[in-house]
Amino acid sequence: MGGYYQGSSGREAQRHVLYGRVSEPRLPIDALRPAFAEALRAGPVVISAPTGSGKSTCVPAWLLEGAPPGQVVWVIEPRRVACRALASRVASLLGTRLGERVGYRVRDDDRTGPGTQLVFATPGIALRQLAQVRAAHAVVVDELHERRLDVDLLLALLRHERAAGLVVMSATFAGDDIAQALGGTHLHAEGRTFPVRVAHVGHRPPDRDDLPERVAQALERAARDPGDVLVFLPGKGEIHAVHERLAQRRDVLTLNLHGGLTLDEQARVFEPAPRRKVILCTNVAETSLTVPGVGVVIDSGLVRRTRYHQGRGFLTLLPIADDSAEQRAGRAGRTAAGVCYRLWSETTRLAAATPPEVHRESLVPLVLGAAAAGVPVRALPFLDPPKEHALTQAEAELHALGALDEHGVTAAGRALSGLPLDAALGRLVVEAQAERARGEVVLADDLLCLVAGLAVGRSLFQGPPRELDLRDDSDPRGSGCDVQAIVRAMREDAPPHVLHAPALREAHQLRDRLQQALALGSERAGAKSVPTTDHTQRPRPATSREALARAILAADARAAYVARRRKHGTAWANGGPELELGRESALRLKLERDEGRRDAPVVDAMLVLDTRALGANARETKLIATCAMPVPLAWLGQAGLGEERLGAVTKERGRITATLERVYAGVVLSTREAVPEGPLAREAIAQLFLAGRIFKGSVGEAKRRTQERALAAALSGTRVGESLGLTPCGPPPPLETFVAERLLELGVERTDDLALLSADDLLPDALPAYESQQLAEEFPVRLDVGDAQYVSEIDVEQRTVTLRMVRGTRKTPPPPNYIPRFGGYKVCAEAGRVLHVVRGPVR
Repeated sequence: MGGYYQGSSGREAQRHVLYGRVSEPRLPIDALRPAFAEALRAGPVVISAPTGSGKSTCVPAWLLEGAPPGQVVWVIEPRRVACRALASRVASLLGTRLGERVGYRVRDDDRTGPGTQLVFATPGIALRQLAQVRAAHAVVVDELHERRLDVDLLLALLRHERAAGLVVMSATFAGDDIAQALGGTHLHAEGRTFPVRVAHVGHRPPDRDDLPERVAQALERAARDPGDVLVFLPGKGEIHAVHERLAQRRDVLTLNLHGGLTLDEQARVFEPAPRRKVILCTNVAETSLTVPGVGVVIDSGLVRRTRYHQGRGFLTLLPIADDSAEQRAGRAGRTAAGVCYRLWSETTRLAAATPPEVHRESLVPLVLGAAAAGVPVRALPFLDPPKEHALTQAEAELHALGALDEHGVTAAGRALSGLPLDAALGRLVVEAQAERARGEVVLADDLLCLVAGLAVGRSLFQGPPRELDLRDDSDPRGSGCDVQAIVRAMREDAPPHVLHAPALREAHQLRDRLQQALALGSERAGAKSVPTTDHTQRPRPATSREALARAILAADARAAYVARRRKHGTAWANGGPELELGRESALRLKLERDEGRRDAPVVDAMLVLDTRALGANARETKLIATCAMPVPLAWLGQAGLGEERLGAVTKERGRITATLERVYAGVVLSTREAVPEGPLAREAIAQLFLAGRIFKGSVGEAKRRTQERALAAALSGTRVGESLGLTPCGPPPPLETFVAERLLELGVERTDDLALLSADDLLPDALPAYESQQLAEEFPVRLDVGDAQYVSEIDVEQRTVTLRMVRGTRKTPPPPNYIPRFGGYKVCAEAGRVLHVVRGPVR
């Protein structure tokens, strides 16, 4: 934690933070105090200083000291852990209770009051309370080097509105470049660091295999190294697994550190302990916090972040970059010499630097956040401008979710922007609100259960479904529907060996927070917030699969996938990248179990709520569906998915009818017989005309005129065209396109309008008679030489005419004097299945 003091009383630390004592600096940041005050008066200030230099505690206190009465200072910290810990620390240093003069605001936890003047907050909270942040006396954006999407958006919005009182800080970044971009002053403070010995104790690149065991082995190697141990892991799932592996050890105190903990749980990490502390953390401790007493770092070399594939983002486990590896190692050298054990081979080559999220994440939150703030995203001054194609994809995503329309952000978009969830899951919450408003309270509650079960980022179940558990119904996945299984796991009891207790507990907490925040509390009699251990009773069935499917499709119709059966298996498509069912999906087990059974129902479609990407690069990447719901094709049609296309068209007794097929991702969902209207009516009339079934004989003339005009356009502007006296003109559209455009131009909307048309209405304009005659003589379309008849194919660019025999038995090409001049082009003719040159080109 920035500004951690050892051996100082609270009163001494308070005086030190407030007055700086530049003559005898107690922290490296103190040296910047005079220059900081002067630079802040001139414009934005950029501070670079190593973690542990005191910037995250001292700079906010300096700004608070200079704030007029009633004016507020906001400090934006990327992580909830840092917000809580720093606010608590600064409040202690200033001798005030947390929540009075100093407080914090993070998701679901507000420790501020009417008199709070120094507010530590996460970027998400700051974006949702943007008006207050804009009106603040000063705003500090800390840990900018992480270059998170929400931090970049917030900084761009602040720069768009203000320059005064803006402070940007980080442990490591290009301070001069940032200061130049902001038009401000760069101040740098040195830190207190000690040497760190780095040891590679792995034999392969960073991966998740046997991670708990490898951490335990590294801990054994560090037995004689002084200091507490900080273990960097990619997420809460890995933290839980390693914690279980170390649970039997009595010589160490194993603690967790991540954003899902309460303030009291986090505080244990910073308190003295009778035994050596082993702190299992996410990258929250990479730069945001300084944990006192750490002498050893064990680094898994892994991080969870989004990887983009074919326009979609997927949360993926990836190796960290070199800059992150150096930051993690440095945590062992804050108070004394330390050691870092890296769980990967020394020959592994990591990426040099972690790219900013604006260049590697979906830009949906960026575009939606800018729209909700009333500022066009392309008008914002980002440090790294987003790529145009990524903005376009994000806008398309938000239009598909109903969050944006031609006028800007919609009511659903505003509701979505205030949710701390992925856009697709957030859209389901918006749908839950709508269902509740319609009186569907149970369905709304089950949708929140589904969202919470998916949002925790790890399965609620202990591994893939097993055949034995599915047979005796002890596993909620017995229905073969992952969606209903999640809802059932959240609402009912199941044996401990089936459910993953920590993930389920976290999901229940998230559901309860969503219910409270959105006033969607369950009104179901007997609804439970946490599962019990009594497995003898079964509550009534959950909401019907059809009702859940209807709500899911209303939220995002792209969740629908249809089966494409091939020789070597089934792929699932929705018009975008195809998916495979993952082994953790209950639907996959159901399909495998039903394979070969004649009485088994055929699954032709499914709704997909969660996916992941597998593969080292774009070429090898496969998309895996991990949460799926089987549905009949008819449900997709009833939800209005797909588009109607024209099938067979019939005309009897002057009445035109057609088979109309509703098609989604290349699969016919339903068919119906009807009289087509609008575009389909025009398509039906065009189809009849082009097939020669109306205005008989006219289609031949239409084709002749189209071919003639195409030849005239091709010759136009050439020496041959000038010699023939052809008027310069552009090529005509294909006959199919001309007829479609002509019917639209004539205002045809119903098949009955055919009675108002004549053959001339559907004929392209003819060439002037003189030009038509010249072309017919010089470039005849058909050529008759007595015992054979040919059609001519003319290539103006190659100056070549090819005569294709369509009737006759000639074995030799026709004599040159039997064929027209063809503009002096080279002439070839078919004879005996061989192409012969009849005449060379005339230059």
